[in-house]
Amino acid sequence: MIKYIRIYDLIGFKICWIACAFSTTWGAPYLGPLLTLIFILLHLVIVKFNSRDIKIIGLALLSGLVIDSLFFQFNLINYQGGILTQFKLAPLWILSMWAGFSVTLLYSLDSIKKRYFISGILGLIGGPLSYNAGVQIGSITLNGLLSYIALGIVWGLIIPILFYCINQLETNA
Repeated sequence: MIKYIRIYDLIGFKICWIACAFSTTWGAPYLGPLLTLIFILLHLVIVKFNSRDIKIIGLALLSGLVIDSLFFQFNLINYQGGILTQFKLAPLWILSMWAGFSVTLLYSLDSIKKRYFISGILGLIGGPLSYNAGVQIGSITLNGLLSYIALGIVWGLIIPILFYCINQLETNA
């Protein structure tokens, strides 16, 4: 099964992303996170609870909590769904997306893990596009062009940083 981990992670994350994004509009904001938890647990079983994977998932969750909560606090993004939004904190469903995405960095996108410039461009473009999809679905509101610019900058930095951390963990293993 480890041979198919890239395909599992890519397809699994796409399904979880859709479930997380739509679950708020369905009035079930914890459905996506539950599905993502199952996806990640199965991933961890397949890779035999690889400590590198666990550390990167945890780092991505913490990064997502800080980054998306700051975006929320500074009114660049408004989130829907879940109890955390009452405290202007990133909701569980967006944190689940961060965790799920980190799994794709580990295997599905590992071919660019040492190509920091390419991964930065991926974040610069892909980050805002992903959040814009959330706008179209109705799970978030982005408050102006500044929100898109900030998302591009942050995602253009965070993906290479996460890849750097992955590379460091592999070097020190």
